[in-house]
Amino acid sequence: MSTKNLTIFLAVLLLLLLFITIQPAAAQDISIVDIYSDVDSADFTIHANEKYENIVVISNLIFDGKVISSKQFDINRISPDADITKVAFWNIKPEEGYYRTEITVSMDGNAIETRYSNFSYGRAAIPKIYIKDIVPDSMGISIILSPKIGALGAEPVLADVEYMLVDGDTVIYKTKDSRINVVQATPLSKDWNIRLDNDHEYSIRVKVRIASPTDVVIARSETFKAKDDAKITELYKDKTGASVTLLGQSQVPFTGNIVFTVVKDGKTIEEISEKSPILMSGDDETIEVAWSDKLAAGIYELTLKVVGNDGDVLDRWDTVIEVEESVFVNESEPAPTEESPGLTIFSMISLLIIAYLANNRRR
Repeated sequence: MSTKNLTIFLAVLLLLLLFITIQPAAAQDISIVDIYSDVDSADFTIHANEKYENIVVISNLIFDGKVISSKQFDINRISPDADITKVAFWNIKPEEGYYRTEITVSMDGNAIETRYSNFSYGRAAIPKIYIKDIVPDSMGISIILSPKIGALGAEPVLADVEYMLVDGDTVIYKTKDSRINVVQATPLSKDWNIRLDNDHEYSIRVKVRIASPTDVVIARSETFKAKDDAKITELYKDKTGASVTLLGQSQVPFTGNIVFTVVKDGKTIEEISEKSPILMSGDDETIEVAWSDKLAAGIYELTLKVVGNDGDVLDRWDTVIEVEESVFVNESEPAPTEESPGLTIFSMISLLIIAYLANNRRR
């Protein structure tokens, strides 16, 4: 073999080795492990066995053979053995009929996997359970599940409930209740175990799955704006100062102040603003202040305000401080007394007798 042919052979062999070594991600490496959709929104979960970057996911909602809504998700990176859940909000005016949701995962322009979810709107049987009410806030979420009432009354249902906290289009927190026995209106609550940003809008998504007799899933989404929150739970006050206990009531860190104001006869005689320790849900701290001077006898108005991160008043207490006249006498200083005239005469007589006896003894 000539030198030229050998060079060409080695170059082709090297390219072949590179092609074998650098394979695109396969379906078993990145896969769609869960998908659900209705006319309002869809959610899907992608699992990766290895670390991958620059993943593109296209979600399409199809009705009557046409794509009526489409969303694209760009995933910069996914870690090994990790899940990423995304939510697509369709924003359509639904029509009665059959729909199909199509989810396609791609890398470097190559489609890795496509999955579908079919559902109907307006023609499906009424599920045996429904979400009667849902209230999300900065601490967590509360819902009420109710069974369908039939001719024979409510039929007991076992359900799994999944709660999702969504930031933008990404689920940032999940928690679950399993095998909830719903025989009547059943309240459920979950707290967010994740730090939230103040004045940031989040979405929540609740999915209820009934496995028997057929696998049925219902879902509902709501939005809320996260806000810091804290309240006063205990107060002690007297003529020397005051102390309060604050309780955090939000997953947004509270970094505000508490303001103590003392007023007498319409005049402010003391105002102290004290910085609070950082508080989140369930945290409590005691804050103490001392008045610049002890309060004299009288009745004073005391107002306490919990001022939030944005300067808004989150809680307020109005009370009074009653300072009574002091009846304490300092025993270290004897009280002045007037000299008794009788005592003085008695003392003089005693001195004369002693002098007389002493004089007789000398004789």
